[in-house]
Amino acid sequence: MSILKIDSVSKYFGGVAAVVDFSMIQDENEITGIIGPNGAGKTTVFNLITGVYSMDNGRIFFMNKDITESPAHKRTEAGISRTFQNIRLFKNLNVLDNMKVACGWKVRYSLWEEMIRLPRVIREEREIDEKARHFLEYLGLTQYTDQKPNNLPYGIQRRLELARTLIAEPKLLLLDEPAAGLNPREVVSLMGMINKLQQDYKLSIIIVEHHMELIMKICSLIHVLDFGKKIAEGKPEDIKKNELVLHAYLGDEG
Repeated sequence: MSILKIDSVSKYFGGVAAVVDFSMIQDENEITGIIGPNGAGKTTVFNLITGVYSMDNGRIFFMNKDITESPAHKRTEAGISRTFQNIRLFKNLNVLDNMKVACGWKVRYSLWEEMIRLPRVIREEREIDEKARHFLEYLGLTQYTDQKPNNLPYGIQRRLELARTLIAEPKLLLLDEPAAGLNPREVVSLMGMINKLQQDYKLSIIIVEHHMELIMKICSLIHVLDFGKKIAEGKPEDIKKNELVLHAYLGDEG
């Protein structure tokens, strides 16, 4: 069963096409990839799915509901979470508080209730704290709880950003170049982590990535973009030998 359906979506910036007539279906509990050369429109697709950009044409359906006009926060509430190419952590907050902030949209109490510290406020704060610590432990980050993100190795910051997406309890997880800046050992660890997340939490995951080993090893289906248009779709073994894909990456030879 599909969890996400993108139907002929297009996005233009000042008359320049970023994404043209893009369609895809994401099945439940599936890991898929979106690849393509720089500037192909991959991150724009993510921004359209999450509501960062409005689309010029097309529709998007999530769990059989049309979310085309839904604002970004409503899509998060519905179960769509993402990471970004550039790490977006709060530098002045420690690791634990970075996790708690990501759960802020779920808070049900008012500012007035917080000021007088009603029992429900204390209860909800305790639940958020427990959830944050759970995911830090799950991703092996407990030892960094009280540290500021800027003091942590780059690979740990990447893992923290991933942990923050989980606290929102997503159904669909979008990972935008999760292997960027990681060394080979960290990339192998990341692949294992993504597979474990998918299995443990029954997540649907879409990955935008330039690291081909990661994409080819963990994705069951791959979509290929070039100049905003989808030029190929298929299993990793088929994408590897697709002439249009090879041309997009390598250009004309001779």
